[in-house]
Amino acid sequence: MTQKIAPSLAQAAEALVTSGLFGAFDRSFAEQLLARGTPCTLPNGGILFRQGDAGDTVFVLMEGELEVRVDIGSEQVRMAILAPYQLVGEIAVFADQPRIATVLAHGPASLLRLDAEQVLSMVGDNPQACRAIIADLGRRLATVNTPLAFLSTATQLLRNDRMDGEALAALAEKTASLGPFAHTFGEMVREIRAKQERQQDMAMARRIQQSVLPQAYDAAGGPVAIHAFFRPMKEVGGDLFDYFMVDDRRLAVAIADVSGKGVPAALFMVMFRTLLRAVATPGMEPQQVLTRVNAMLAADNEAGMFVTVFFALLDLDSGRMAYVNAGHDPATILAADGRRHQLAANGVAVGMLDDTRYGGNTVLLAPGDLMFLYTDGVTEAFSPAREQFGEERLQSLLEELRGGDADRLVEAVVRAVEDFAAGQEQSDDLTCLALTFRPSA
Repeated sequence: MTQKIAPSLAQAAEALVTSGLFGAFDRSFAEQLLARGTPCTLPNGGILFRQGDAGDTVFVLMEGELEVRVDIGSEQVRMAILAPYQLVGEIAVFADQPRIATVLAHGPASLLRLDAEQVLSMVGDNPQACRAIIADLGRRLATVNTPLAFLSTATQLLRNDRMDGEALAALAEKTASLGPFAHTFGEMVREIRAKQERQQDMAMARRIQQSVLPQAYDAAGGPVAIHAFFRPMKEVGGDLFDYFMVDDRRLAVAIADVSGKGVPAALFMVMFRTLLRAVATPGMEPQQVLTRVNAMLAADNEAGMFVTVFFALLDLDSGRMAYVNAGHDPATILAADGRRHQLAANGVAVGMLDDTRYGGNTVLLAPGDLMFLYTDGVTEAFSPAREQFGEERLQSLLEELRGGDADRLVEAVVRAVEDFAAGQEQSDDLTCLALTFRPSA
């Protein structure tokens, strides 16, 4: 759209030679340049040209502001806000390449449009042109170097899980000196700080989750030795092992695995553990405990989460162990007489159906018998070749480790899984527990 340029030609020429690329040119050259331009306007948000377009025109911004954005994948980063009397689009013309950025109006804007051939001819006839172009490119390089260094530092901090507090503070102090980049980098600093806070929160959550797990039990002269291992796939996990005395002779033992991963699974697991300990009181049998816990969990379970669990009550005097396997991986009994058998699932996972009633089974542990419990993070661990560790490999390993202590058994299984995985990132929590019954110890 043709329109009258508000400032006089002399005023515009004076402004042009005191800023930007043509600061080294005289006023007569600037006036000649302006006189050859065709006036045009852009509405607020109007696109002057897009990154990748052909560079066949140069513009002089006369009134208003322009915003320069660079496309990075699916996002655009604001690189600069241009004020009046600046040349726009000259780099693509001088370098004979497509537009290196997208430019749009930051409010209504008035411009002059010049064809590339006109500009190149005028610059070629002016002996100061090459020096001015080189000087301007040098200035632009100087203004870009600091933001690039800043971006590199910020990116490293974002990728580094152990962020340097002093470096972050220094990063924040420098944003004000970055001109049009300040907003973008200010957002980056805030994201770094937010990430740091999230990591601190998750580290605390991990410590809290670890703190509620019971310690290994191997008291001299005690009727049982227990050792367990838990490693969440993320900061916190949905696996659980637990053991506690219900009365003066019965030991409760549990291992469980919540559907899902991360914080939701960890919260659901805390609920399950709290209910399990509250319900498992003297006189209760395992099937009664899980039936009641299931009703409580399923009643308001809008998330649809559930937990597989092996729960047992072991009489430390007689070795009688009553248990329920609610959809969990089978427990393995390595008997002292050389037999090996499994306690398979005999009920559905807890939390799925509020009217589930569990049935109980019993098994008699003899002195020297060892029970091994685990979650599917053991058997479903995979190698770099995507092969699973598997139940058969686990059972063969348990047979080889027969007769060892509970702690050595757990350590050997964990080491075997880690060697098999060979550093491959896993998709599930890893938990296992070994219990040795030794009433005569």
